[in-house]
Amino acid sequence: MTFLQLFILLIIALGSFKKFQLRGAYLEPADLNLITEGMDITTIINQYFTLKSILILILMTTIIIFIIIFLIRKSASIHIKYRLGVTLLSIIGVVLFIFYPSIYSLKATTEGNVDSYSKLGLIGGFFTLQERGKLVHPTEYSKNNIKKITKSPSDSTDAISNFKPNIIVVLAEAFWDPLLLENLTFKEDPIPYYRSLTKTGTTGKLLTHFYGGGTFNTELDILTGLSSTLLPDGSDTYFQYIDHPVDSLAHNLKNQGYHTTAIHTFRNWFYDRNITYRWLGFEKFVSMEFFENPDHIGLFIDDRELMRQTLKEIEKTDGPDFINTVTVSSHGPYNDIRYVDPLNHCTTTQQLNQDSQYILDLYCQLLSETDAAIKILIEGIKQIEEPTMVVIYGDHLPMLGEEYAVYREANYFENTNTDYQNYLKMYSTPLLIWDNFSAQADEAEELRMTPNFLGAYILSLAKKAKSPIFQLADEIYNHETVVIPKKTYDEDAGVNRTKLKNYELLQYDVLFGERFSYEDIKVVPEQNYFLGSNKMHIKSVTIKEEENEEIKIEVKGEHFISNAKIYINGVEQDSTFKNNSLIFASIGKSEKELKIILKLKDDKNSVIAKSNEYKIKVEN
Repeated sequence: MTFLQLFILLIIALGSFKKFQLRGAYLEPADLNLITEGMDITTIINQYFTLKSILILILMTTIIIFIIIFLIRKSASIHIKYRLGVTLLSIIGVVLFIFYPSIYSLKATTEGNVDSYSKLGLIGGFFTLQERGKLVHPTEYSKNNIKKITKSPSDSTDAISNFKPNIIVVLAEAFWDPLLLENLTFKEDPIPYYRSLTKTGTTGKLLTHFYGGGTFNTELDILTGLSSTLLPDGSDTYFQYIDHPVDSLAHNLKNQGYHTTAIHTFRNWFYDRNITYRWLGFEKFVSMEFFENPDHIGLFIDDRELMRQTLKEIEKTDGPDFINTVTVSSHGPYNDIRYVDPLNHCTTTQQLNQDSQYILDLYCQLLSETDAAIKILIEGIKQIEEPTMVVIYGDHLPMLGEEYAVYREANYFENTNTDYQNYLKMYSTPLLIWDNFSAQADEAEELRMTPNFLGAYILSLAKKAKSPIFQLADEIYNHETVVIPKKTYDEDAGVNRTKLKNYELLQYDVLFGERFSYEDIKVVPEQNYFLGSNKMHIKSVTIKEEENEEIKIEVKGEHFISNAKIYINGVEQDSTFKNNSLIFASIGKSEKELKIILKLKDDKNSVIAKSNEYKIKVEN
């Protein structure tokens, strides 16, 4: 049993070590809630588990098995009372492990992350993070205090009710400017179109809280106006706190007459986006399952397909749109093969080793594809001629090799004297706000903020009213607290957490409390929320008898999806998709009345879209 436990701990330790190599953070308690996502993403990152590491794992497993067999053969008979005693102690140990795990690490503290693992090892570090992650009920939390907070902020923006520009927020996956690697010489700019937009738009930097991953956390900070740095520590599963209606840009704008749509070219269930987007006030979510025969870059749908779909969503509505668009084709890691043709070196210097050079070359090529996708979006908006604002931001820096290989070899940190400057370099991503209705300023503002302030800033530029959380975020931002960094760097950033007490209380009320702040605003999920761009609708069904005594069922309607199947009286049929308005199937002997419906299933075999039910009688 001891050797079996050691083997399990070895597996966990290996996974924790690999996470540290890739993202600079060890295994956290919250990671246990991401088993499904982790299993799915291994199809993309399995190349990081090298042949060497696999062979070592096999060797260790073999040794442990032989030791267990040897001990079993050599062990003498043990009296039953000793066996019962050991069994009882084992049961007690398991119970304590489940309900009181912190006793296994008496040195567990509330300080540090990587340092905790260095000092306390895997078990001590893990339980340290668990201790830090416990939710603490604020003593100042009460309905009266929340009411005071929501009444005190003043909306600094003069909202204009009859001005409603489209607002498109684009999360550009791992979007960063590689020209910041100043010790390397690049042959060409991988993002020339984006850089041209910076000459007329408002630009700056977003200080995110994650490296190489944590995409949805950055996205949720922007959408909700909340800050992940104020959550219980050690949490990389922000979305799991959103299991109820939460105020957001979508709710805020929907209450002011906007259509609200989320689009993402990955699986609908990943990080529970299919559920979370409903809580956040979106009317629909167009996930990868609803894209018809899209072009791919490697395993991912090409971002150009995503931007074309975004333009379609604007064109199909009469009123203003708020669209949250999330790209994916530039997702790491970057040592795979995504292109048939060999990659061109993006740099002229020979400073990187062969593996790192390949990683940077692939990343630059993917950036150029994203740049082309951004061009499709902006040029398409210019043709629509509707007032529109586009916000583009990077969610985190790209994971350029194990243990920051490309950054290290390019001496990205060589001119940095402090940990805080390193921190800023590692967590700052590009931010651009472009629109077609503002007068071009002689000198554009240089932005610098953490994601939680961006939502309020967007509402200010669009001249839209703000709900309490965005009003408070706007007030804090305008009083010169423009970033809320990781707590370690509060002093460097000039942040006084006592001045954020109201912000923390309001966030607690929204996520964990009684939501007193919602009593005077409308935060209600869309009743008719659905997945897809449009709902499939059956208009007519035709029944034809074939010569082989089969019956051909032709289903006509609109917005059919290529992977949808015909169900007759609850039974799935072998269906043939002809086009978006015609699907047919051939069946044998039929019942007198047929109940026909179309259903679309995802890779988990869950029904994610279905049409209306159509009944028809069969004449014998």
